[in-house]
Amino acid sequence: MMTTASKTALVAGILLALAASARAQDAARLTAGEAAWNKAACLQCHGSAGEGGTGGEFPAGPSLRTTQLNRALLADTIRCGRPGTQMPAWLDGAYTDIPCYGLPKGPPPAGLDLTPVLSGDEVDALVDYMMAKMVGK
Repeated sequence: MMTTASKTALVAGILLALAASARAQDAARLTAGEAAWNKAACLQCHGSAGEGGTGGEFPAGPSLRTTQLNRALLADTIRCGRPGTQMPAWLDGAYTDIPCYGLPKGPPPAGLDLTPVLSGDEVDALVDYMMAKMVGK
């Protein structure tokens, strides 16, 4: 029969193991998000740390550090681009296979570039990375 001290030690050990597992998953998620940041070459427009681009041979993208967009709006912007700006749609299948901004499937809005290099999971990991490392920092 287990004593109260043994039960307490067992529960504490389980909680520590769960916390370590969660930290490892978080680290893996941030690594995946950083890989998506690099894959889409976000730094070309938004700077290496999301501080905002300076222009030159790439568009001067806004600062992600001072953005007022929340997690959901950031994800929509990355997936579907931002019509009327130079922000392309990065999600593979945006508009054509996956509806964006309530529009029916079909061609993207005029003037919006499709750059279909990220999966849905990559977009989500990228947003996690940006929220942890850039937004509000």
